[in-house]
Amino acid sequence: MDRSLRHPHPWLIVGFGAALFITALVHHGRELAVVGSVNGPLAAVVLDGVPALGLAYLGYWLSGRGFSGRDHRLILAWCLGGSALFVAVIGATYLIRLVEGRTLAEPVFPLLIAAEAGALAGAIAGYYNVRARMDARRAQTVTDALSFVNSLIRHDLRNDLNVIRGHAGLLDGESGDGDRRSETSKVIVEKSSEALARIETTRAITNTLIGEPDLEPVELTAVVSEMAAQVTNAFDVSVVTDVPDRASVTANAGLRSVVDNLLENAAEHNDADEPKIEIVVERQPNDVVLRISDNGPGIPDAQKETLFEPSEDGDGGGGLSLVRTLIEGYGGDIRIEDNDSTGTTFVVRLPRSDAAGSQEAWQAGDDGSV
Repeated sequence: MDRSLRHPHPWLIVGFGAALFITALVHHGRELAVVGSVNGPLAAVVLDGVPALGLAYLGYWLSGRGFSGRDHRLILAWCLGGSALFVAVIGATYLIRLVEGRTLAEPVFPLLIAAEAGALAGAIAGYYNVRARMDARRAQTVTDALSFVNSLIRHDLRNDLNVIRGHAGLLDGESGDGDRRSETSKVIVEKSSEALARIETTRAITNTLIGEPDLEPVELTAVVSEMAAQVTNAFDVSVVTDVPDRASVTANAGLRSVVDNLLENAAEHNDADEPKIEIVVERQPNDVVLRISDNGPGIPDAQKETLFEPSEDGDGGGGLSLVRTLIEGYGGDIRIEDNDSTGTTFVVRLPRSDAAGSQEAWQAGDDGSV
């Protein structure tokens, strides 16, 4: 689905502007029969019709900005609030005149102008408010990412290098025991590969965060299998996977961090007697959908809107804020669903790297889904 159609709030602004424009046309059309002249009503239509059309266009423009539903709601609230405020101020002046016993001359026209001016001012203020909040979130995300990268290098990479150094020392001191030398050599090769992979992941994350990702086809199935094995070894949790043989997506090495963070989050917060994580990968015509479900306590509705926001305490650590930033950098999105009984499901949509030729296979009946 087109991202611009997922949130109705910009289209409510479009509808509000259109309603104001139609109201202006109807009102000034009736004035023609009263004043007997075209010039006055025509000028009035220009004065209050153009701002109404401008408001409608602004809503249409906002629909393609890629804002979140929360951001769109905030802009809509500013728009309606500004309109209500301006109308209330102008209306108060008319109310005072009524109390004083004065005759009101044509109040609809000024109220229309006030409603449109307030809505435009509010929507524009809301837009810049959202932009400021986005810049603040982006800055905090980068801070979290740097902390995450620092932790990755200092902890994980240092551990890998310590293991390599230890086994290299064993290998240097061993002579004649072929089996032990072979096993030690195997560990050195494995840990060296893991260290190189972590370095590549760090580079990919950094490039994606600064807006210069070098995207390429990545096999999500292979990443899921690798990360599932690591979580199984690190946590007392059962991991079940249901994935196709191949599921190529457009991403980079940072995808390992995305899957790793989601799986660790599902494992760390799972307090069930028998913790379980289910991973499903499904290929669709243009996307690949990754579902990670757990049987933990679930996420309260009040926390879902802010779950992907950067942490305010500055402790960093990457986390779900980094996950969302990376996924959006790949052209995908992430959302949260409640399970039927208990637990949470994270649903990640990523673009297929082979989407150009996938539609024909889909129509032929080979949808590749699980």
